[in-house]
Amino acid sequence: MEKRGLGASEITISPIGLGTWGIGGPPFWSQRDENESVATIKAALDSGVSLIDTAPVYGFGRSEEVVGKAIEGRRDEVALATKCGLRWKSQSLKGLYHDLSPSSVTEEIGDSLRRLKTDRIDLYQIHWPDPKTPIERTMERLNSIREQGKIRAIGVSNFSVGQMKSALEIAPVISLQPKYNMLERDIEKEILPFCRDNNIGVLAYSPLASGLLTGKYSEDHKFDGWRGKRNFGLFRKETFSPAMKIVQKLKDYADDRAIPLLVLAIKWAISQPGVTCALVGANSADQVRQNIKALDIQLTQSDHQAIDKIIGR
Repeated sequence: MEKRGLGASEITISPIGLGTWGIGGPPFWSQRDENESVATIKAALDSGVSLIDTAPVYGFGRSEEVVGKAIEGRRDEVALATKCGLRWKSQSLKGLYHDLSPSSVTEEIGDSLRRLKTDRIDLYQIHWPDPKTPIERTMERLNSIREQGKIRAIGVSNFSVGQMKSALEIAPVISLQPKYNMLERDIEKEILPFCRDNNIGVLAYSPLASGLLTGKYSEDHKFDGWRGKRNFGLFRKETFSPAMKIVQKLKDYADDRAIPLLVLAIKWAISQPGVTCALVGANSADQVRQNIKALDIQLTQSDHQAIDKIIGR
């Protein structure tokens, strides 16, 4: 599989990475069998996927533990990415809180290394900004941890241009992880150009718009779980119907090309200038193999123009 350089670092990664948000399990991640999750991660490695992205908060530590189990004995095949700064007082959404204080970051890196069964993390990312902690204090501690050899590089997630500028004044930031897909393209205005200009790699999360771009849902689909609450992102009542009308047009376009919509969506994401990798979840080895079919197709300039027209860009 093709490898791409990650920002200004020496880390190289596959253009499709495995996102492990979904393997966290209950209460608000998917109900996923651990053995199946391990098999899925191993299938990704077998297929040439080299970036695995996780976070402590995914399943309150469970996702990291499953990843650690899956990569045991294969650590040198993986660019391992995890995060810090989003913590929990109780295992519920209401129990989550931000903490990027130096002491918290130090505690988190130790916990993540233990759960992942490794002595070094390749990419350690700030999960979300913490309004209570000056970014300077966080970056100083992260840089110290990097100098100790516990992490190879520092990244950020869900940061604005201004927040990245502040972080860069203290230590190198080699990647940003933003939400980015055909339906949600706000980062194209300022964030993506800034990353291109400053050699910051972009790891796009939610390239399938939380499942909407899989093509398996209709406008009258009855969702369960967090999607069924209709209070998040494109699943909100006021945005869902317009989004699904666009999705149907995109599906028709993909069908005309004999390409599954999800494959088209992944290829679109990884072909955008400045995007290093798309982080895609998978429930099974078969889904991994389906996802990486995006590497086998080409999108022409006419394709990009047609997609933009459908979306109304």
